[in-house]
Amino acid sequence: MSTYKFVNDNYTITCNDGVGTFTVNAANILLNGNVTQIANATTIADYITVAANNTGTIADMGLLAQKSPTQFAGLRWDTPSGNWQISPAVTNTGAPIVAYQNILTGNNLVAAGSNTQIQFNNNGPFGASANLTFDYANNQLTLLGSQVLYNTAQPQNIANAVIVYSNVVGAGGTGLYFTSSASQNELVSKSQAIIFSIIF
Repeated sequence: MSTYKFVNDNYTITCNDGVGTFTVNAANILLNGNVTQIANATTIADYITVAANNTGTIADMGLLAQKSPTQFAGLRWDTPSGNWQISPAVTNTGAPIVAYQNILTGNNLVAAGSNTQIQFNNNGPFGASANLTFDYANNQLTLLGSQVLYNTAQPQNIANAVIVYSNVVGAGGTGLYFTSSASQNELVSKSQAIIFSIIF
């Protein structure tokens, strides 16, 4: 037999002066209206289920974070697109004020630009350019444009490699140096090479 309790004001149940445990042994608990959790929520199950027993009629389901009495942010699963989505501003029903954006993770991550283009910070989001590419198959880095080398001390040699770096301009007139396990020197400009050929 069902039992109903009707009250005309707030109804509070206090267990052992607020430090006891309130237990409901039931197959299902139906809550019509808003539920406020003051302290951290604890669940015995491994997951919290939203839109439980959904038969497919609910396309978007998720969680809201209340930022102020009238402001909410949303996290939802969007069934039509098959993506988790977030929005910094939604209504208290989860409807977007600021459009939801997909959370890109794993294989869903989309790189900027075309294949082989290197990613860089383009004022926040990822950017790419056809002028800066890396061919993984052929181990080839391509730069169409200029490369700026700031002055640095002579780096340590690397076996089977030549390192190019910038330093104070010397007799070679370039300030562009190389170092390897076999030799270290400044690259010579054309004008300096002419002078050296006349002198020597």
